[in-house]
Amino acid sequence: MSQVALETLIALLATWLGATVVARTPRDRVARAFGLMMALAATWSLTRIVWRLTGDDTVRQTMAHAEVVLAELAPATVLSFVLAYLQRRPRGAQLVLLTLATVAGLAVGLAAIIAPDRPISPTDPERLFGGTAGAVVAWGWIAFRALVLALAFWWTWRAWRRAARDEVRHRQLLLVLVAIGLGAASIFTLILAHQFAPLAPFGTFGLAGSIGLATYAVFGGAVFIAPTAARRSFWLSLGTGTLTAFYILALLGLDRLARRLLVTEAPIVTTIALALTIALFDPVRDQVRRLLDRLAGRRELPYRRLLRAFGDELLTAQRPDEAIGPALGSLCRAIGARGATIYDVADARLTSYGQTGGAEEAIILPLSSGNQLHGRVVFGPKQPPLPYTRRERDLLDHAAGFIAAALQLAARQQAQALTLESLAAERNAFQERERALATALAELATNQTTPAEKEQAGLQVYALGPLRVERDGVALRQWGGAKAGSRQAEAIFAFLFDRGERGVAKDEFLELIWPDVLIDKADLAFHRTLGGLRRTLEPQIKRASDATAITFHNDRYRLDPALIAWNDLAAFEERTAAASVTADPDASL
Repeated sequence: MSQVALETLIALLATWLGATVVARTPRDRVARAFGLMMALAATWSLTRIVWRLTGDDTVRQTMAHAEVVLAELAPATVLSFVLAYLQRRPRGAQLVLLTLATVAGLAVGLAAIIAPDRPISPTDPERLFGGTAGAVVAWGWIAFRALVLALAFWWTWRAWRRAARDEVRHRQLLLVLVAIGLGAASIFTLILAHQFAPLAPFGTFGLAGSIGLATYAVFGGAVFIAPTAARRSFWLSLGTGTLTAFYILALLGLDRLARRLLVTEAPIVTTIALALTIALFDPVRDQVRRLLDRLAGRRELPYRRLLRAFGDELLTAQRPDEAIGPALGSLCRAIGARGATIYDVADARLTSYGQTGGAEEAIILPLSSGNQLHGRVVFGPKQPPLPYTRRERDLLDHAAGFIAAALQLAARQQAQALTLESLAAERNAFQERERALATALAELATNQTTPAEKEQAGLQVYALGPLRVERDGVALRQWGGAKAGSRQAEAIFAFLFDRGERGVAKDEFLELIWPDVLIDKADLAFHRTLGGLRRTLEPQIKRASDATAITFHNDRYRLDPALIAWNDLAAFEERTAAASVTADPDASL
């Protein structure tokens, strides 16, 4: 991959990931610091890209100046992100170092712009700065930036060591530690690359890796996001951003090729791609949603539908009760509590963090929302053992209210999700009938077969007397598959035919057809026999998911009426109804 392509990938990924994080948590201080760091990385990459591709000397000079200023500010930006992630407001030595790194970076960058012909360089020992050789000043500035990056790494390492007892926080800080270490090494390599150009590609590769790790750390360190939701958010963001980046790179390559082949400056490929992107955005998004729904599993599908009905963003979506664990951890770390445990009304433990200690040292708060009690939360003593302040007790009361609201909302959302699942099943059944009707109308318009031939195309059922079913004039004799009983499959068909639209529950099948078989074996035999019956009724299907002859809705199985072309019971009822309204006794007979 060329240097331009790699820098373009960094610019696109940094833009996408930074905007994704900031747009979803705009008030979070860590997210804003991360967004600032990504904005600097994206802008720095763009300046290098334009500098390489432009042919205008003025533009090249402007990009070079901008690159210098951004490079000088990089250590301060990394330090700002580290301090924000460690949930500290810079103060004391940290504030002095951050301010000094920012001001010095701006000053050196502006000095390079004002006097571009005499930059601060280790290779210029003759230039003096207040009596100090230029080489000494240059190496001193390089050492200062290395110190800022090293302190950012050291503070992260110290926080990681102190969080050894907190498994979740320890894992989060390890990601930040690796990201900062890789990013600091990459930035320092790029600093040295001004003097030793062959080092530049190594710094660029490292910067790309640190961006991904930092994004994962930001998602995982959010106060109310569970680890599973954080992993999903990261991979979706990274995957989407990577695909978007390669899509844009491919368009740029195709557009450049088209201009060269067609000898025109018109952006033909870009114009067509823009139109196609707008036209296909919704269909592609729906396909991706269906794919993610299948990957999420049947248990999560109703909840995902509920979130879409609310208009929530699926990227960081999670159940309300899943936010309790991360919130407990952040709360205990903020006030210095050893741990907390949540119990439901039956005194069963729902979730916990750390150790709550003895009952005499704990603070117990009820979890009530309105007039409904959801359980209790137990907060352990502080470490070191100090009494809780009034402000901290107020915060614990707020936390208890949040937990109760989360539990109540989770229960209500679960009920609504199940209702929505039933509604979705009815909608799918309606759409299936709609498609069947459209197919029938199309066949009626194009097929020129006679009504008798049409009738022979379905099943003919003789139910008055011994059951007999024919297809194309040939009686069905083998009802089940190789491992499914034929007599049991025929019994299921007869039961479904008799019940019609009312349908049959699975328990009714088991009681009637497998009355003396253990429930687990009877259940297995039922599903195996049902599969064989479906393949008998629809021999043309290739996958079980495409079967429509027997449907399952509202916990009941039903036979598709369109499967039956004729049955003697309906014919008998029609003749009986006609006989009851005629005045001619002979015709009635």
